Amino acid sequence: MRKLIILSAAALALSLGACTKSDVNETTADVKAAGKEVGDKAKEAANSTAVKEAGAAIKDAAHDAADVTKGAVKGAAEGAKEGAAEAKAAVDAKNGDADKDKSEKK
Repeated sequence: MRKLIILSAAALALSLGACTKSDVNETTADVKAAGKEVGDKAKEAANSTAVKEAGAAIKDAAHDAADVTKGAVKGAAEGAKEGAAEAKAAVDAKNGDADKDKSEKK
């Protein structure tokens, strides 16, 4: 919308240099009417049911994605804990074997 306003102002400025006063007034009125129409259409679009439904769908999708991510993180944390427990058990078992070897050598 900002670009439209800038382009309209530029067109108005260019037309002012080559037009009579009545042409300038007519062009100014046309630009104002076009600006009002663009504003009205933007408000209409913002209040449309389709835009509201799309916003609700995006919100639902974001909640679903958050739930999936939360579940994945929880699963990864549980997997890491299990892996750490298995590694600790393996180290403890190896240390236990090393202790047996030491006591057998004595």
